Amino acid sequence: MFNNSISRINNSSDMANMRLEDKTAIVTGGGKGIGASICNAFANEGAKVIVADIDIESADMHAEKLKQKGMEVVSTKVDVTDPESINSMVQTVLKDYGQIDVLVNNAGARIIKGLMQHSLDDWNQMIQINLTAPFICSQAVIPHMIKHNRGTIINIASIASFMGRPNRCAYVAAKTGILGLTRSMAADLAGKNIRVNAIAPGMIASPFNQSFAQSSDTGPAWAQENLIGRWGQPVDIAGAAVFLASEESSFMTGTEIKIEGGWLGARSRSGEVPLWD
Repeated sequence: MFNNSISRINNSSDMANMRLEDKTAIVTGGGKGIGASICNAFANEGAKVIVADIDIESADMHAEKLKQKGMEVVSTKVDVTDPESINSMVQTVLKDYGQIDVLVNNAGARIIKGLMQHSLDDWNQMIQINLTAPFICSQAVIPHMIKHNRGTIINIASIASFMGRPNRCAYVAAKTGILGLTRSMAADLAGKNIRVNAIAPGMIASPFNQSFAQSSDTGPAWAQENLIGRWGQPVDIAGAAVFLASEESSFMTGTEIKIEGGWLGARSRSGEVPLWD
């Protein structure tokens, strides 16, 4: 069930009319999973990509794979909870490339515990990584986007942004906050030619959900809970990220794209099937 789907996107040599040519993009949490797939898709579309991750080994490995395909990709270590680390990354990118056109706030974490088992440290960690970090990262790049009169910020939300989920109170609170942050940032940046949107993934068979995707209890059962009837793959998110980073979405800001197989929009209950006859 769990696999690396990055190879499903063609190499840049096979692409025509690259949609992100001449753009420089930072992807936090870019070393694996959804972040790695977004890095791959951006590079295939002609972007200069910074694979930013606290796990520098994963970032280095993924960047090297893309560089071997002739793509312009670099890796950097960043702790998205540390403003100094974020500012250092931004300054390095500006020194090397002169501009930042796209920021994908993808780095995230999740604690699964009962409501009463959540400690204050658990709560603070979830808010800091999943909500405060996108705010700090965005603040670090926005002045430079304003200077160049263009920019796109993509926040990675979740299906948990739209509904309560058991044993995830701090994570749900943070991911719900991401939608509010996205909308408020879009309003504050109106007239600056900087757009801010969010992507809300559902059950994606990435390292984040590996244990659920591989489990005999949840893997097949959860795959059948959405209208598509399968687990999503990281590449399913990457296409939306390219769209939001490109000029094709130039009339979109302050909104979100749900990629969850229809799980939020409509559902059949056990035993219900569409009646065609």
